[in-house]
Parts: sequence; structure tokens; C-alpha cells
Amino acid sequence: MDAASLTKLFPVLQTLGEKALKALIGEGSLVRREAGAILMRRGETCPHVPLVLSGVLRVYKLSPGGREMTLYRAEAGDTCLVSVACKLTGEDFPAIAQVEEDAEMFLIPGGVYQRTLEGHLPWKDFVIMTLYRRLAESLQVLESVTFERVDRRLAAWLLERAAQVGSATLRVTHEQIAAELGTAREVVSRMLGEMRHQGWLEMGRKRVTIADRGALEDLL
Repeated sequence: MDAASLTKLFPVLQTLGEKALKALIGEGSLVRREAGAILMRRGETCPHVPLVLSGVLRVYKLSPGGREMTLYRAEAGDTCLVSVACKLTGEDFPAIAQVEEDAEMFLIPGGVYQRTLEGHLPWKDFVIMTLYRRLAESLQVLESVTFERVDRRLAAWLLERAAQVGSATLRVTHEQIAAELGTAREVVSRMLGEMRHQGWLEMGRKRVTIADRGALEDLL
């Protein structure tokens, strides 16, 4: 791993100075993981703090009944806040971290992180700002789960996801949508069925196609 590539995505590391940065890179490791790989499970000890170079990580909670609830995603230029918190508190990982899209990461060993970054003020500022963004996103999710109707939240998610991928056809399962909305799969399936009956959506195996964008927008 070269310093230029790492600091391009994480400019805050430039504040370490050349010697400390070189030592950090020398003791870290570059890894690649395919989509679907589990990085951390609940109750495991966090051996590393990952810096995401490409791809997407998803951190989620799993209920006793098997329902998933997405907490946040980490993309290029992000770190995993839960891993950082685990290093600060010494506690085990409280959720599940999974690779959602093929990812490349630079892993900083726990001891190196504590020695090099834990007390570094610019890094703390970076973590605080990242935490603020995640908190704002979580508050939006909490507000929508608490106050908004499921059909509105579903319509908003479908439209937002379609805009992200640049296509009206989404490769997604009912379970995945339920995890994003924080509700039961049965609720999502019922709502999708109603929208299909209205002619707003077309359905297939692991596929949802927006057929009437205007109708979904009218729900918002």
C-alpha cells in the first residue's frame, strides 16, 4: 500500500507526518473481500480498524427472529465506526459487518491504531464528523420508522435506490428491502403486491421494476 493512494482517500492521515504514516502503512495490511463475506460477527473481538478503499460494507443488527436492520454503510473514504468504538471501549463487536459490494480495505491492527491514531486530534475530528453524519442518517431512519407510513417509506426507498443505480429495475429481495426499512418481510411483500396490483411495479425473481414513477412520487 502506498502513502499517496491512502492519503488521497483519507487526507487526515497526512497530518501524522511522514515517519508515523510510513510506520502505519508498514504494519497494516491490504485485503480484498468479495460481496457476501462476513467481516465481523456479534460478540467477536475487533482485531483491526478497517479503512474502506473501494466497495461497500454494511453493518446491521439481527433480531432473535432473524430480521435484519441496517445500521449504516461504509464506502470508499469511510471507516467502520463500530470497530473504532470497540477499540476505544475494549468491548466486543455488537453487530454484523458484511461486504455488500466487492471491497478493498486497509486494515490497521488494533495495537497500531491505539498507538498511532487513538490520541491524534485530527483523526478524532474525522471520527466525530463521521459519527455526526451517521447519527443524522440514523435519526432520519428513526423518524421514518416512527412517523411515516410503510407505503411512503417503501416508495421513497424504491425511488432513491433507482436513482442510485440509474435504472428502474432493482435487483433486490423482499428480505433486503425489509432490512432497509426496519420492518417485516411480510409487510414489504404485501405492500409490493398492492403496488403491483395498481400497476405501479412489475415483479420478478429477486427483481422489482418501477413501472409508474409518478404514482410512487404521489405517495411522498
